[in-house]
Amino acid sequence: MTATADGRKFAPGFWRLWTATTVSGLGDGVRIMALSLFAAALTRDPFLVALVTVAGRLPWVCVGPLAGALVDRIDRWRALWLCDVARAVVLTVFVALSALGQVTIAVLAATAFALSSVQAMADNLSQAVVRDVVGPGSLDTANSRLLGGQFITVEFIGVPMGTALFLVSPTLPFALNASSFLLSAVLVFGLRGYGQQPSGAADGLSLRALRTGTASGFRRLFGHPLLRTLCLMAGLLNFALVSVIGIVVLYAFEVLHLSSTEYSVMLVVVALGGLAGVLLAPRITRALGRGTSLQVAFGICPLPFAISGGTSNALLSASAFAVVGASISVANVTSTTLRQTLIPPEMFGSVNGAYRSVVNGLSPLGGLAGGIFADRLGLRAPFFIAAGLLLVAACIALPRLTNAHIAAAEKSAADDRLRAHGPAQGQ
Repeated sequence: MTATADGRKFAPGFWRLWTATTVSGLGDGVRIMALSLFAAALTRDPFLVALVTVAGRLPWVCVGPLAGALVDRIDRWRALWLCDVARAVVLTVFVALSALGQVTIAVLAATAFALSSVQAMADNLSQAVVRDVVGPGSLDTANSRLLGGQFITVEFIGVPMGTALFLVSPTLPFALNASSFLLSAVLVFGLRGYGQQPSGAADGLSLRALRTGTASGFRRLFGHPLLRTLCLMAGLLNFALVSVIGIVVLYAFEVLHLSSTEYSVMLVVVALGGLAGVLLAPRITRALGRGTSLQVAFGICPLPFAISGGTSNALLSASAFAVVGASISVANVTSTTLRQTLIPPEMFGSVNGAYRSVVNGLSPLGGLAGGIFADRLGLRAPFFIAAGLLLVAACIALPRLTNAHIAAAEKSAADDRLRAHGPAQGQ
């Protein structure tokens, strides 16, 4: 076993899972940048370029919930490596088409949609199996390690590597991504945890069963006061963030008057804030409790949005958004742990799929709203509107995210698991 930061140990298999998700994260970072560059190389039509991005986001809404219900009806560990193999196959086909010069915007969009569809399921699976390999270690620490590894490989390694490889050959980033998924599949293959296997398999894999499971997931999510509050708060934060991300490049050039190099440095500063939040989240939750940690993470966000909207100082703006990045990372680690703790293991896929579809589904709406506000009211407007929205949401939601509320919900969930399955692991 491997010692964690709090002195306890992960079960065997955790670090193989960490390595697999980190390696595939590197491939994802390379591909994300390469897809955008490939689209821009094929056309200068902004609608067609945006179409590729939209195709990559749609599965989170239209496929994610059904994929979540499927997670509750299959062998999760086997499905996890099969997802990696499936993505490697899709990318291999794309590499072949690229080598033959047959890539079009339609091919890019179809590839983005197919990969994101499988990713919606794979991400759900990877969160579902964490409890199987966490052992007596902390779930917060386990999620911090997993999310931190992905954050580093996607943001700091994958994106710049994708750009560099694309300049050498447009095919190279996608070949590397295919290889990363194959390596991830090899690492996950044969892993088995110690948790309960999904009980939904008895219901079959019919479309009707999946629809029923999806509906049950949404009912469970919105019927649970704490999960409902957490989901809506995370969704609104995602909406606010994407509303400014969509226009941030114009904001940087026209409001902050940055050069392209300075803009890149600003993005690195923001990313460092996110990384710090991921790595420090376990210590913060141990010191403050999960409820107070969420209250601080969500409650502090309106201020940096307002600061960024009101300043023309690049350093102040970058520092403010580094705080946003850190807050989002702390909220992500803590909310992931809470979902793993509060959702019954046999329903984790469907409820988690519902949660992620709401949170990710608000992203394109945020991008649309930010573009409209910036066009009608100016480039500073989305920042102030986002700050106001988050302030109102925080005033309503944060009193329901106290340590006492979370402790009561965790005790109730633990009692339910004890009655259904016996003593749970990972507490």
